[in-house]
Amino acid sequence: MPNNFRHELLKQRREYLELSRLDLVKRLYEKSLDVTADTIQSWEEGQTCPDADKLPVLAEVLKCKVHEFYSS
Repeated sequence: MPNNFRHELLKQRREYLELSRLDLVKRLYEKSLDVTADTIQSWEEGQTCPDADKLPVLAEVLKCKVHEFYSS
């Protein structure tokens, strides 16, 4: 995963949509993406990045485009 991943966008979009981390976990699970609230926290804090195959579902749930997760 490139270092230009915008981890702060995850939290911004989640909060904009008024979702808790648990809400996001539930919505991702409904789309067959099995992650935990701790995983989401790790992504938001920039400790880890989601795998590329998770980004389309994450973008769909957060109502943004995959390319928005990368700084230019």
